[in-house]
Amino acid sequence: MRDRHLLSDAVLLEQLVLDQGWALREIFDRYWERLYAIAYNRLGTAQGAEDVVQEVLSTLWIRRHDVQIDHLARYLSAAVKYAVFYEIRKAERRSITRLDADQDHLISPGLTPEDALLFKGFTQQLESEIDSLPEKCRLVFRYSRDEGLSNKQIAEKLQISNKTVEAHISRAIRHLRTVFKGPGSFISF
Repeated sequence: MRDRHLLSDAVLLEQLVLDQGWALREIFDRYWERLYAIAYNRLGTAQGAEDVVQEVLSTLWIRRHDVQIDHLARYLSAAVKYAVFYEIRKAERRSITRLDADQDHLISPGLTPEDALLFKGFTQQLESEIDSLPEKCRLVFRYSRDEGLSNKQIAEKLQISNKTVEAHISRAIRHLRTVFKGPGSFISF
């Protein structure tokens, strides 16, 4: 079909669910520039923006049977914003810069006040959900995501098997996906 660019987003989403790879390509062609601009404006790096957009579109393909999307453009924009927030949070955790000991917010260059407020609320909710995990599960997840340790390193550090580490990480991710699942909600763990 030559006129795929004339298809509505709803038709593309239907085709995506039917495992039609061309539908993802059309979504990519249709939205890449817009999504890249959102990511680039917040991250300030071309490579970071490309990585975020690639991650969002890859996740869309992977989760095509699981997500209910009413408005594709809004969904993708929100997904990119959350992915950007997650990338910023990861970077900030690596080099935490506190304004002062009494303030509970981090320096976030490039974020608008609205984005900073959304980010702060999102990170508070994320932290709360991570803190609600069982102790061992929470510890394994933090070692994996916050400190970047491999499963093998975590297993050695906690003196547990690799399979146990994988089970804890899977449990944490499953819990977080359940909590953050819904319209306009997107996060990739």
